[in-house]
Amino acid sequence: MAAETTDPAPPSPPPPVAPAAAPSRPRLSGFEQLDGRVKELTSSQAELLERIQKLKQEVQNWRSNVETQVKTCQSELQGLKKGLDSEVEQLKSEMKAIRSAIQEVKGNLPAQITSSETSNNDTEQAWQIQYQVLKVATDASMEEQTGTQA
Repeated sequence: MAAETTDPAPPSPPPPVAPAAAPSRPRLSGFEQLDGRVKELTSSQAELLERIQKLKQEVQNWRSNVETQVKTCQSELQGLKKGLDSEVEQLKSEMKAIRSAIQEVKGNLPAQITSSETSNNDTEQAWQIQYQVLKVATDASMEEQTGTQA
């Protein structure tokens, strides 16, 4: 029994060559698959980056166009506002002129009524005088005719 304890353990057999070559092939084909997938993803990433850059350019162009349109609209609105402001001022001055004309007519109205009444009274008196003159003339002519007939 002592011999058994002194005997060193038997050496392990060397690894077989054939089985080692077999696992390396699937490993290489796995790397080839991974390499193909990496190339595919890289080209896909490049396409995505290119699309993103095109989209960014489109957004910048769109934004520039919108800003141009906004500036154009703002300048048109400012021009319209100035035109409307001047028209409003013109209308205000015309309204003031109309108001002052109305006030002037209102102020002159009592004087016109008085002068109109005076004028009407004068005209009425002139008619009454003419009527009386005609009446007197008619009466005189009738008396004359009556006196000649008698």
